[in-house]
Amino acid sequence: MPRRPRRAAAVATTALTAALPLALAVPAHADGAPAPRTVKLASFDGVHIVTNFFPAKGLATGAKAPTILLGHGWGGRAETDPAKGQLALFTAAGYNVVTWNARGFGSEGAANVDTPAVEGRDVMKIIDWTAAQPEVQLDRPGDPRLGMAGGSYGGGIQLVVAGMDRRVDVITPTIAFQSVERSLYRDSVYRAGWGSLLCLGGVVNGNRVAGKVLEGCASGALSGTLSPSVQKWFLQAGAGSLVNRIHIPTLVMQGTVDTLFTLREGLSFYRPIKANGAPVKMIWFCGGHGTCSTKAGSADHLAKATLAWFARYLKRDASVDTGAGFEYIDQDGVYRTAASYPAPARQPLRATGKGHLNVSPLDSSGSQMVAQPAKNALTVPIPSPAADGQAVGVPHLKLSYQGRALHGRTALYAQIVDVDSGLVVGNQATPVPVTLDGRRRTVERDLEALSWKIGPGHRLALQLTPGTALFTSQKALGWLDASKVALTVPTVQPGPVADY
Repeated sequence: MPRRPRRAAAVATTALTAALPLALAVPAHADGAPAPRTVKLASFDGVHIVTNFFPAKGLATGAKAPTILLGHGWGGRAETDPAKGQLALFTAAGYNVVTWNARGFGSEGAANVDTPAVEGRDVMKIIDWTAAQPEVQLDRPGDPRLGMAGGSYGGGIQLVVAGMDRRVDVITPTIAFQSVERSLYRDSVYRAGWGSLLCLGGVVNGNRVAGKVLEGCASGALSGTLSPSVQKWFLQAGAGSLVNRIHIPTLVMQGTVDTLFTLREGLSFYRPIKANGAPVKMIWFCGGHGTCSTKAGSADHLAKATLAWFARYLKRDASVDTGAGFEYIDQDGVYRTAASYPAPARQPLRATGKGHLNVSPLDSSGSQMVAQPAKNALTVPIPSPAADGQAVGVPHLKLSYQGRALHGRTALYAQIVDVDSGLVVGNQATPVPVTLDGRRRTVERDLEALSWKIGPGHRLALQLTPGTALFTSQKALGWLDASKVALTVPTVQPGPVADY
């Protein structure tokens, strides 16, 4: 694959000079082979980032290998045990691995939620240092052959850095995010369940987070809202429009039951990277920020896919087959495939209905991470398909209504229930903003994406409910009459079973 022009300012002579003494003082095993080491790198603002280097397993003295930067999750620490986890997986596969404690999480400073101007610049400094290590394969001076891996916080930083630094060659973002603001505050409704868990993780174990994060935690817990200044601050956290600059091979792995960084969040960066013409593959698996309550499929499926992706695009072995461009799992743990997303469509399922709903602050269902069928809900049955198939993609809801309530600017929550199993599909609920002021109104929203096997006689239903523990508690007290509820659920012809 042809190289892109190197970022002019990324590899400043001063940065390489500062890293060089560390590169020369490389510890070695008794047999002379390179050994792991840990350093504290001064970042752009003087904050020291704890950084670890692990040479590829069996790397001979003087030999070089491609390198993978492996990030960790929110509130966590770098992987440092070469016998465990992804660190063991990648070094055994012939890659050097660099891990680091993100600022505020085992390093100096405070976490700024993968902000490009902060954490993004931290990782660019790590890349400067990595390029100076003698075991690292270079494509040109100061430019390592470099991939990135990691999930959640460690997934989001991949999108940030890939959009900032052309020295990154391959990324594999897992349960990642493009926008923190959208993920935690979709349609101005605070995702209180995950918000409280993330706030707790940001302050335990000696962790430190930026002041605006703490301010958002306080206002979210007290009122279910974010102040304009906090919301504006969160808008600059995450990759945002930087994803439009990503032109490198990207493997997107997003969880069907992830109720924080949902499948739709994964689509928000899959689509522009695909549109840029880069090699891109997306896998929908049962996992992520949430609970897989159905069959999860092969335990090593993602690991095999990741190794194949790095072998093809980081080692540049054209003989490696990375499989179909889109894989999606069903509730039986079977991965089906299509050339890309969206998969070839069948006739969608269409449901219509109407009804009355009482709205009360006492209504809630589910847990902080998992939506569950609601007792108080406006329920619309979804007709079964004529043949076996898969509901895969983003459903669309149109609601025409009239209602009155105290605190009438509020939200309902839409969820699709599998009546036969008693599960909410994907454990997902989507806020639907409504205004209950007596006027007739119509609102349309996409719901969270789903991947679910369906067939003749399979009973699904749409629920509109006043409350779910996934989001902030209901504040309105009143009623709503829906004159028309219209739901469209995309379906596909089941593709071939994925095979590695």
